[in-house]
Amino acid sequence: MIWTFTLSRGIKLAAILIVIPFIARTQSILNKTVSVQVSRQPVSSVLKTVSEQGKFYFSYNSNIIPGDSLVTLNLRESAVKQVLDILFKNNYQYKEKGEYLIILPAPKEKTSYISGRVFDIETNAPADYASVYSRQLLISDLTDDDGRFRMRVKGSFPVSLTVSKVGYGDTTIVVQAEESHDLKINISTRAVDLDPLIVRYSEGASTWLGRLFLSARLRAQSRNISKFFVALPYQASLSPGLGTHGRMSSQVVNKFSLNLLGGYTAGVNGVELAGGFNMSKKDVQYVQIAGAFNVVSGYVKGVQIAGFLNHVLDSLQGVQVSGFSGNVKKAVHGVQVSGFLSRSAAALHGVQVSGAAGIVGGEGDGVQVSGAYNHAADTFHGVQITGGVNFAKNEMDGMQLSGVANIGKTEVKGFQLGFMNYAKRLKGVQLGIVNVADSSAGLSLGLINIIKKSNSNVSVYANEIVPINLAWKMGTRKFYSMLIGGTTTGSQHKAYTFGAGIGREFRINKNLDLFTEITSQNIYLGSWDQIPSIYRFQTALNLKLSRRLILFAGPTFSVYQADQHEVKEGYKSFPLNKYPGFDMGSKLSSWFGWQGGLSFRYAKAD
Repeated sequence: MIWTFTLSRGIKLAAILIVIPFIARTQSILNKTVSVQVSRQPVSSVLKTVSEQGKFYFSYNSNIIPGDSLVTLNLRESAVKQVLDILFKNNYQYKEKGEYLIILPAPKEKTSYISGRVFDIETNAPADYASVYSRQLLISDLTDDDGRFRMRVKGSFPVSLTVSKVGYGDTTIVVQAEESHDLKINISTRAVDLDPLIVRYSEGASTWLGRLFLSARLRAQSRNISKFFVALPYQASLSPGLGTHGRMSSQVVNKFSLNLLGGYTAGVNGVELAGGFNMSKKDVQYVQIAGAFNVVSGYVKGVQIAGFLNHVLDSLQGVQVSGFSGNVKKAVHGVQVSGFLSRSAAALHGVQVSGAAGIVGGEGDGVQVSGAYNHAADTFHGVQITGGVNFAKNEMDGMQLSGVANIGKTEVKGFQLGFMNYAKRLKGVQLGIVNVADSSAGLSLGLINIIKKSNSNVSVYANEIVPINLAWKMGTRKFYSMLIGGTTTGSQHKAYTFGAGIGREFRINKNLDLFTEITSQNIYLGSWDQIPSIYRFQTALNLKLSRRLILFAGPTFSVYQADQHEVKEGYKSFPLNKYPGFDMGSKLSSWFGWQGGLSFRYAKAD
């Protein structure tokens, strides 16, 4: 019994003595626990600390390890691999050999190739210009005339490939092996109506700028891959198709996009900058800046700036600044500024400023400012300002200010100020040299006021100043303007008058009106150096003899202003002292007079 017990204990003790050293030797160096607490110490010192605690040695090439770089670490009871991964940011691989831990560069990604042909399953004909792409790896190729493709793949297998072509259904296969060659992929036609999204997202590539700056292969792929899009943090490119996302750049929405010469992306949800141009297949949010031009197939929300041209095929909500031209196919909500032309093909709600012309294709609500021409194709509520012509096709409710002409094709509510003003229906004020309206419930102030439906007439009459007077009265009952001229007869007591005035009619009954007028006239009495002025207040009763012929007569009151001058032979003497009046000083005199005559009403009555 004693011997047996002693033998058993001996066997156990021998096993322990054998196993313990084996376990100690087989414990991985990378799994050993160490603590590192250093502040701004060289990498080489940190490695020395780790090796001393773990009781092993590092082996590495000093040319690939930044031994002099200063680091700060605070790790307690951590595995050696965890410490090294944090220290080197997973940029190296490690190999154990005895008591040594060898630090090696991280393995390079393996590159493989996949090639094959795409066929129409019904006709067995090669499918040219079909897009073959991987959704996960964001790589793609376009088949040639024989349906062939070849793609370089980085990473592990299996790889899913999708084939897309306009008019065909998408086909997806899984490639299991590396160096896959001569794959045969069959695709089948799909009889469907064109998706409006496909049309929309290919519009930017179909513009003349798209055809000029995008290759036929990129445009074909854009049409083929119409519904697959992915969001990534950033991209950089030299030119379309030559960048971090290759030919798949048009399927990627980026938070930050940098294009040196130009880029073609799916869209922006952050910031996009380009030395030359930016083209976006979908929408742009926040900031897009280009040295030459921006073309966006979707909408823009934010700020868009281009040295030459901005072209948005949907709507704009924000600010658009263009060196030459800014064009938005739908509504603008915000500010549009361009050096030559600003155009919103639909509505404008905001401000549009352009060096030459501003065009709104729909209704407008805000301000249009241009150097030559403003155009609103629908109702406009706000202000139009230009050095040339303002035009509103439908109702204008606000102000039109121009250096040449203001035109309201239907109704104008508000104010028109320009050399010439036109309104089909005036319900405001026109101030200009020439004012024209078909009908008016407002006020036209100008030298010539032509209103189609009005009380405009030509009057021939006599007064105490000269026996023959002609007046052109233009306007409505509420207000009309006058151009006046008069002359005497014979060679003795000559006098010639010319001037302008304003007036208003008051209806008494169907056939009887009363008018009051204020006029300012000059009298030529043989010398242009000294021309007296007469200011007259006159009133009269209008008696309608027919629909167009009116007889009128009434009293007047005149104020005569003139410096002292000699009466030239053959000219009439003023003031007219034989009429009663008031003494108003050496240069002013007044008297009561009369007028009477006939008026011919040539316009349709208002």
